Amino acid sequence: MKSFGQFKVQLDEARVDTTATAAITELFPALAFNNNFRPSNIEDFKKFLYKLGDLKKNANKTFVTDSDRVAGVAVIEKLGTLPENLVKTKFDNAIGITNYIYDVHSTKPIKNVFWGYRKKPAGVPPKHAGDIFLMFRNKEIIGVSLKAGTASSKEPLLNSYVQTQYKAVKKESEIKKLEDELWTAVYSKIPGVRDVAKKNDYMNKKNEIRQLYLDYFLENQQQADELYNIMLKVCRKQFCAVVNSLSLKEFKQWLLDNFNLEKKGEKVPLILVKAVGNKAEQKGDNLAAILPLITRFYAYLNKSSVQEWLIDVNTPDEKKTMKMTIRSDSGVRAGKKVSQLGRLGKFTMLKLQYSGMK
Repeated sequence: MKSFGQFKVQLDEARVDTTATAAITELFPALAFNNNFRPSNIEDFKKFLYKLGDLKKNANKTFVTDSDRVAGVAVIEKLGTLPENLVKTKFDNAIGITNYIYDVHSTKPIKNVFWGYRKKPAGVPPKHAGDIFLMFRNKEIIGVSLKAGTASSKEPLLNSYVQTQYKAVKKESEIKKLEDELWTAVYSKIPGVRDVAKKNDYMNKKNEIRQLYLDYFLENQQQADELYNIMLKVCRKQFCAVVNSLSLKEFKQWLLDNFNLEKKGEKVPLILVKAVGNKAEQKGDNLAAILPLITRFYAYLNKSSVQEWLIDVNTPDEKKTMKMTIRSDSGVRAGKKVSQLGRLGKFTMLKLQYSGMK
């Protein structure tokens, strides 16, 4: 795979991986549109990207800051290190999203498309959930939240972490309760852990505990996985209690601020676009439609699942159920950096996701 030679960019490795996989469907369509390119296949798309070099051509159309441009260069340099099948899937999605942008452009002319990586364009709230921003010639702006998957897959509309969402609902004071229960039910059961940590200080000794956990996992994965299942139950149970402690107003505000809901009538509306293969289309958002009508809610565990929990939301006419999960987003294996271990290695930072209603 071709490199940009002397143009080296140093970024945190995990950050680059995350950026690279997401940016194929976010940044690359923006670069294509802003440079008047419409890809017909994956190889053409790759050749186009490499010819852009340092991405300075039309950079002001794509990047809000120069540091975002530098990050974009790093993304393209990273392509050769990513799994081939992943790259193919993501490039197919990027072609679909590029075609979607051109389809919108044919009905309402677009001036340029910004990548909303770190900074948002002028006129857009800094916490807006858009991945890219369509800047129309009539000065209007639309933020687009991009999802990719299969025709039947349910991509997360909220993709966050347990501790992050404690803070989002302003329940930071409850995090210590979660930490204490995790120690009692999970971390205190790891062989040898009491030689390096106690209940009141174990969160300050994460890498020591991760190493003990890795040793335990390699020696007896079944027992280690049983601890992981207990961890999931503790986190789900505790966060359900936190959700149920919210007022109706607080609950609605949590959904509005954190769930990447499609927002119409806003200064900068948000729409959801999903790519399947090399096709992309705008998707509806049922939760956004009923949000103003919610009169009651209740969070509880799905007892037939180790990672799913549910929130029933009632309106005057119906009851809907939000599908939520808490899980690890990475695994455990020998040779992996201790700081990057998944499952028990995540402590209070397991993934917390919302994937739709049923």
